Amino acid sequence: MPLTNNEAEYEALVARLELDRGLGSDVIEVKCDSQLVVNQVYGNFDTKEERLQQYLSKVQALLSQFREWSIIHIPREQNMEADALSKLGLSTEMKGSDFGVVVQQLHSVLDVDGYCEFNSINLIWDWRNEFVEYLRHEKLHKDPKASQTLRTKAAHYCLVDGQLYRRSFQGPLARCLGTS
Repeated sequence: MPLTNNEAEYEALVARLELDRGLGSDVIEVKCDSQLVVNQVYGNFDTKEERLQQYLSKVQALLSQFREWSIIHIPREQNMEADALSKLGLSTEMKGSDFGVVVQQLHSVLDVDGYCEFNSINLIWDWRNEFVEYLRHEKLHKDPKASQTLRTKAAHYCLVDGQLYRRSFQGPLARCLGTS
């Protein structure tokens, strides 16, 4: 069953809370580009649809496991990371480490009782990561010349489900592989 935009936002929020809980966090700050979800979590908006009520109950149960939490609304045009979260399920960078982790949720959190299945892919820093970071987060170099070069080169690439592909004019997308 395909998800609505609001359901996808809740899926991303639940995935984020599950990961934070699994990492042992007790204080969290969540950025969300869905004003509806933020206001429903804080109780400012009513939740009339039954499926959204189920998501809200799951989110509230997860939030109760944190000592302190906040959810901040970030307009989508100001936060590409939140937009990527709603599309991928979750995309996060581990602090204090030199690699990123792409996590894709394999089914709805409402479909299975107390069990979430994730597909996690570690991206060891290699030539692809510069393009992935730019395409996902619009991260640029401090040097304007290097930034312009990256923008120009990145136009030939795209991200599909967290994987980097090179575009070509005459054929299918070519998946970019690392050294391994």
